[in-house]
Amino acid sequence: MPYYKPQVITKRQAKKQINSIGIALIIYMIATSAVWYLSYYFINFKPEIFMGYDPDLVCMLVDMITNAFLAAIVFGITASRLRLDLRDYMHSPRIRFGKRVALICLGIGLSLVVTAIPTIFYFMVHSSPSYYTFIGVFTTKNNILKNIVYFILMVLVEPVCDEIIFRGIVQRQFGHYNRFLGVFISAILYAITRSTITEALSSLFVGIYLAAVTLRYHSIRPAVTIHIFIALFSWMLNVMPQTLILIPTILIVIIYIITGIALFSRTIDFSIIHSLGPLRLWKMTFTSPAIIISLLLFVAGIVLSFMI
Repeated sequence: MPYYKPQVITKRQAKKQINSIGIALIIYMIATSAVWYLSYYFINFKPEIFMGYDPDLVCMLVDMITNAFLAAIVFGITASRLRLDLRDYMHSPRIRFGKRVALICLGIGLSLVVTAIPTIFYFMVHSSPSYYTFIGVFTTKNNILKNIVYFILMVLVEPVCDEIIFRGIVQRQFGHYNRFLGVFISAILYAITRSTITEALSSLFVGIYLAAVTLRYHSIRPAVTIHIFIALFSWMLNVMPQTLILIPTILIVIIYIITGIALFSRTIDFSIIHSLGPLRLWKMTFTSPAIIISLLLFVAGIVLSFMI
């Protein structure tokens, strides 16, 4: 592993770097919100704009392109300006199979708890809102195609892009100031990009967990794997017919048993997280103009979510 000599920067330089992250975050939030709200508007009020093509399919393809563009171009340019080399954060750490399973189970279990505490034992709740009516309906070739595209979007594209952005770029940049700050700030910024309170709460706690894993192994690959399995389990709950409800029930019980054993035996240990970072760095972050605008966009998005 290459050795990097720590660099001393001024407070003004740090603020400029934080603002660069904030500007990319603003673009991310505006772009993802625009895709969602415009899709909702066109599907419900202007379906003719799709010129005969399936509206759901078109919207999902646009969503994929938007996610890829934001991760590769918008945040890629930001990473270049900040002189972040993602290749250093893409190595595959050596993790025993048992620990990998435990890390994945803990991630899924945490996601389920923070999204559906009141109904977790009924297993009747979707772990994320279903924006499309075709989800889980495989009666026609068109619906099968749309379910496949939905799977690719939700289980592969979004998790990979989110990890590149929030753990690969945001966490790493803030980690240069303080590694513990990087964990919590990246999770908070990840949470405020969500469109509902439930999603934001889930993303906050899951984001802290994924950031802790990234810090522990100095790579985003474990976090990418965990995120994909969380999304896969969420997808399974959404498409699973009620007649097969026993399957996710059994899987959830197994997940919590594995997680409990791993925590009790200290197979999973994140005692490395023992600080929130210096207060002055928190103040510097949340007084950045771009970060303030991002927080305002989050509040506006929550208000709009109650109106639709």
